[in-house]
Amino acid sequence: MAEPSNERILSQLRLALLSDCGCEDTLSKAEDEARLAGLSGAEVDAALVERSFDVRTSAVLALGCALKNGDLSACAKAEKHALACGLTGDELDFVKNFVRQLV
Repeated sequence: MAEPSNERILSQLRLALLSDCGCEDTLSKAEDEARLAGLSGAEVDAALVERSFDVRTSAVLALGCALKNGDLSACAKAEKHALACGLTGDELDFVKNFVRQLV
Protein backbone atom coordinates (compact mmCIF):
# COMPACT_ATOMS: atom_id res chain seq x y z
CA MET A 1 0.00 0.00 0.00
CA ALA A 2 2.60 2.54 -1.05
CA GLU A 3 0.73 4.12 -3.95
CA PRO A 4 -0.64 7.67 -3.52
CA SER A 5 -4.23 6.42 -3.52
CA ASN A 6 -3.32 4.01 -0.74
CA GLU A 7 -1.76 6.83 1.27
CA ARG A 8 -5.12 8.58 1.01
CA ILE A 9 -6.87 5.46 2.32
CA LEU A 10 -4.40 5.07 5.19
CA SER A 11 -4.78 8.76 6.07
CA GLN A 12 -8.54 8.31 6.27
CA LEU A 13 -8.14 5.16 8.35
CA ARG A 14 -5.77 6.95 10.71
CA LEU A 15 -8.30 9.77 11.14
CA ALA A 16 -11.16 7.35 11.78
CA LEU A 17 -9.15 5.45 14.37
CA LEU A 18 -7.99 8.63 16.10
CA SER A 19 -11.34 10.44 15.91
CA ASP A 20 -12.01 9.85 19.61
CA CYS A 21 -8.48 10.82 20.61
CA GLY A 22 -8.45 13.44 23.33
CA CYS A 23 -5.07 14.80 22.25
CA GLU A 24 -5.54 17.82 20.04
CA ASP A 25 -1.92 17.70 18.83
CA THR A 26 -2.22 14.07 17.68
CA LEU A 27 -5.47 14.70 15.83
CA SER A 28 -4.17 17.92 14.28
CA LYS A 29 -1.07 16.11 13.03
CA ALA A 30 -3.22 13.35 11.50
CA GLU A 31 -5.39 15.98 9.78
CA ASP A 32 -2.29 17.76 8.41
CA GLU A 33 -0.91 14.46 7.10
CA ALA A 34 -4.27 13.70 5.47
CA ARG A 35 -4.25 17.03 3.66
CA LEU A 36 -0.67 16.38 2.49
CA ALA A 37 -1.91 13.05 1.11
CA GLY A 38 -4.43 15.02 -0.96
CA LEU A 39 -7.62 14.72 1.08
CA SER A 40 -10.16 17.52 0.86
CA GLY A 41 -11.73 19.08 3.92
CA ALA A 42 -14.90 17.12 3.27
CA GLU A 43 -12.96 13.85 3.11
CA VAL A 44 -11.21 14.69 6.39
CA ASP A 45 -14.55 15.50 8.03
CA ALA A 46 -16.07 12.25 6.73
CA ALA A 47 -13.15 10.18 7.99
CA LEU A 48 -13.47 11.74 11.44
CA VAL A 49 -16.98 10.23 11.66
CA GLU A 50 -15.71 6.91 10.24
CA ARG A 51 -17.13 7.46 6.75
CA SER A 52 -15.74 7.85 3.23
CA PHE A 53 -17.09 8.82 -0.15
CA ASP A 54 -15.28 5.81 -1.69
CA VAL A 55 -16.75 2.32 -1.25
CA ARG A 56 -13.37 0.56 -0.87
CA THR A 57 -12.19 3.11 1.67
CA SER A 58 -15.48 2.77 3.55
CA ALA A 59 -14.86 -0.97 3.74
CA VAL A 60 -11.35 -0.38 5.11
CA LEU A 61 -12.68 2.08 7.70
CA ALA A 62 -15.39 -0.35 8.80
CA LEU A 63 -12.83 -3.12 9.27
CA GLY A 64 -10.38 -0.87 11.07
CA CYS A 65 -12.97 0.53 13.45
CA ALA A 66 -14.39 -2.94 14.17
CA LEU A 67 -10.87 -4.15 15.01
CA LYS A 68 -10.27 -1.14 17.24
CA ASN A 69 -13.52 -1.81 19.09
CA GLY A 70 -12.82 -5.53 19.41
CA ASP A 71 -16.16 -6.41 17.80
CA LEU A 72 -15.54 -9.85 16.27
CA SER A 73 -18.93 -10.04 14.57
CA ALA A 74 -18.46 -6.62 12.96
CA CYS A 75 -14.90 -7.61 11.96
CA ALA A 76 -16.11 -10.71 10.14
CA LYS A 77 -18.86 -8.76 8.39
CA ALA A 78 -16.49 -5.91 7.44
CA GLU A 79 -13.87 -8.33 6.16
CA LYS A 80 -16.43 -10.12 3.98
CA HIS A 81 -17.66 -6.77 2.63
CA ALA A 82 -14.11 -5.56 1.95
CA LEU A 83 -13.36 -8.70 -0.06
CA ALA A 84 -16.59 -8.18 -2.02
CA CYS A 85 -15.43 -4.62 -2.74
CA GLY A 86 -12.29 -5.96 -4.37
CA LEU A 87 -9.72 -5.74 -1.60
CA THR A 88 -7.31 -8.66 -1.45
CA GLY A 89 -6.43 -10.81 1.52
CA ASP A 90 -2.96 -9.26 1.54
CA GLU A 91 -4.47 -5.77 1.65
CA LEU A 92 -6.71 -6.77 4.54
CA ASP A 93 -3.72 -8.21 6.40
CA PHE A 94 -1.91 -4.92 5.83
CA VAL A 95 -4.89 -2.99 7.22
CA LYS A 96 -5.09 -5.26 10.26
CA ASN A 97 -1.40 -4.76 11.02
CA PHE A 98 -1.73 -1.00 10.49
CA VAL A 99 -4.61 -0.88 12.99
CA ARG A 100 -2.72 -2.98 15.54
CA GLN A 101 0.29 -0.66 15.32
CA LEU A 102 -1.81 2.49 15.64
CA VAL A 103 -4.11 1.46 18.49
